[in-house]
Amino acid sequence: MMNNIFGSGKKEKTPFYLTVVDKLAGLYTRQGVDYSQMRTILQTKMVIDSRRENLIQGAQSTKKRIEGEEKNQFFSSLWVYTLLSSFLLILFAYDNWVFQYTTYFSFIFIMIFSTMLANFSGILLDTADSTVIGTKPVSKKTLGAAKATHIAIYLLSFSVAIGAPVTLSTFYFNGIAAGILVALLTLLAAFWCLSLTMIMYGTVLKRFDGERLRNIIAYSQIAVSVIMVVGYYMMGQIFQIVNPETLLVEMNLQLGHILLFPMWFVAPFGMLQEGFTLVYAIYTGLLIAGTLVIAYLYMNNSDRIETHLQKINSSDPKPNTRSAIERLSAKLLCFGSLEKAYFHFSWQLTKQEREFKTRLYPSLAGAIVFPAVLFFQNLTADSMEGMQTPYIYLILPYFLILSIPMMAVSVQFSNDYKGRWVFEMAPNQSRGPFVKAVTKVLLVKYIIPIYGIISVLVLYMVGMSYALQLINGLLLMSTILYIESKRANKTLPFTRKFAASEANQGCMASLFFFFPVFIVSVVMVLLQNVFPTSEWIIAVLLVGINVWWMTNRFSNKKNTKAVSV
Repeated sequence: MMNNIFGSGKKEKTPFYLTVVDKLAGLYTRQGVDYSQMRTILQTKMVIDSRRENLIQGAQSTKKRIEGEEKNQFFSSLWVYTLLSSFLLILFAYDNWVFQYTTYFSFIFIMIFSTMLANFSGILLDTADSTVIGTKPVSKKTLGAAKATHIAIYLLSFSVAIGAPVTLSTFYFNGIAAGILVALLTLLAAFWCLSLTMIMYGTVLKRFDGERLRNIIAYSQIAVSVIMVVGYYMMGQIFQIVNPETLLVEMNLQLGHILLFPMWFVAPFGMLQEGFTLVYAIYTGLLIAGTLVIAYLYMNNSDRIETHLQKINSSDPKPNTRSAIERLSAKLLCFGSLEKAYFHFSWQLTKQEREFKTRLYPSLAGAIVFPAVLFFQNLTADSMEGMQTPYIYLILPYFLILSIPMMAVSVQFSNDYKGRWVFEMAPNQSRGPFVKAVTKVLLVKYIIPIYGIISVLVLYMVGMSYALQLINGLLLMSTILYIESKRANKTLPFTRKFAASEANQGCMASLFFFFPVFIVSVVMVLLQNVFPTSEWIIAVLLVGINVWWMTNRFSNKKNTKAVSV
């Protein structure tokens, strides 16, 4: 029966993830979950994910789907994250296990938490399941378990991908016991991230509703991102390299570091290498206690989360008011009444759209916090030395470029994606102004304010003589935003429903952006400082490019078609 529903008349091989979930059937049942119902819901969700149109592969993807070969694009792209985490293998040059795995688990938590908040919050907060399935004889606990397991499959796959290089290397360098321990703790870290996110949302859902709830969730994501980046910085303060030649590392662990829960995951490795100590025992005890508390809170509140989730769509509608910045930006940057109308429409959508906020805000928070941490670190070290060598400060604003791919991807999705039929009925000549207007909204609303904050800090350190270089950096960022918007927006903005199989689109683009951004930022800074007159030449060139794309360079061709879901 199920095979016929999913479009195949023959019995298909059970996917690996369902085989693993089947082994845990008893655990689900003991928690009051109807396992057969949960498994059916989960299998249906995964099949739907695998059948979504892949905009990148185009015809090849369609051909595979016609032939009956279904492929989930999320799983096929995990090798990129494995390649990224391979850079952590340099840690094995140090002989201090605590240092090795402190860096590793800090990396793991930042990657998983940022992925959880930016890419899966929309699924956690989706009320469609309760609307479609909740009206059937399916309990809230079963529905919540299906949703959590759906996300856990992706999250654990992601965790295995980024943890595989260090885990496999641990078996070789540190032994079998350490290898087994790092594998188990990596999976436990993924469980922590998923459970803490759901508990946080459940707590907020219990006390608030409607638009206020959406804003709190968006701001809480920023707070978590800031905490994770600052925590990663504090991790570096625990260790000091005593002898660079022998890579000897000394640990400076203090009582205040007990709040850094990634250190709890590292303590077992300290006992494994150095033997029993009171500090390691306390941290290991906190790890065990924390895991039990998180498991208890999640298992006893999973059904309540689904109940409270219904409040997210209840709010008193407020009239949309146009701010002075919105009106002034539309007058200065938009050419034509149609583009101005799309500009105001996009401005209001980015203010209200929950899917857009949950994906973009964590990325923006990281773009602000990381340069700020480096700024204050150098400020406390030696301000005069920083004045003599300003290059490190001039590069800081360029970190914002890393958030541009996430902007271009996030603007494609919407909770009200079904309204795209309005744009499909619009004339083809209206497509270009729509995409151009959205790009200008992103520039005015996010790029310019954040870049301006970072630039003020930089000018405070290096002096006003570098103001033109920072203006050139903003013009370069505007150009890159235009290029990325042209590349990424294969559909009309705000016309797609977010799917778990597409969760890594913005993250992957950011990873590919890292090295070009590094090269571009270094070249820009060095070129303008080595050849002073070049900054004026660059300014004229970038102004010309920006005027060009803002006036007439977005295609009306129907390559921006809305996709089916």
